[in-house]
Amino acid sequence: MKPIDHLAIGLLYFNKGLPQFERAIYAALETLRQSGLVSQISFIERYGMAVDMARNGIVAEALNRGCDALVWIDTDLIVPDTALISLVEMSNAGHLCAAGLYRRAVMPDHFIITKRVPDHWASLQELHDHAQGGVTPVFLTAGGYSIVRREVYEDMARKVGMPWYCNWDFVRHDQCGEDTFFMRRLPQIGIVPVVDPDLHAVHWSHHGPIPVVPDQPEMRYCL
Repeated sequence: MKPIDHLAIGLLYFNKGLPQFERAIYAALETLRQSGLVSQISFIERYGMAVDMARNGIVAEALNRGCDALVWIDTDLIVPDTALISLVEMSNAGHLCAAGLYRRAVMPDHFIITKRVPDHWASLQELHDHAQGGVTPVFLTAGGYSIVRREVYEDMARKVGMPWYCNWDFVRHDQCGEDTFFMRRLPQIGIVPVVDPDLHAVHWSHHGPIPVVPDQPEMRYCL
């Protein structure tokens, strides 16, 4: 697979936008630039839109700009300095849709938003136990900390149809969330998403910062 040359980073600003996020994302950006892994980086932002419409608009713009891949890092996440490098390296290794991990921020259940199999949310231990070469194939994962190759979006539009993201699944007739809608359609184009069980983000909501593990280094940004 062709290494990523032009990387898009999609940012959604509506009810989020923490200064701690900004410090973390720019630290990760500087680390990526110093690595020399990519030649060009484009930020694509949307403000005040429904999340599915915003994601669809960012994808369309990334494709029009000729970007090789699109990174999603939601603006209520605090990520490690190596986050962008890790996502790009997974993609360059041949994983067309790859992601890190974060927990649900809503009380009382702060489970990891990843299912290895359809019937339950995966534990961190389960994801480590089923890792293959540093990544774990999964049924679905949260799209807010992921990288997706342009080929995935192009194939989905051509073979399955639009939209890429939707808050309502018009096949299953349920309100699923826009990234779940996207993940549910990946098997139709032969894509199995993977996660790196060691790539974590802190999810910061009105309940405060929720780490994947208690000693997560990114908590230093959450003071």
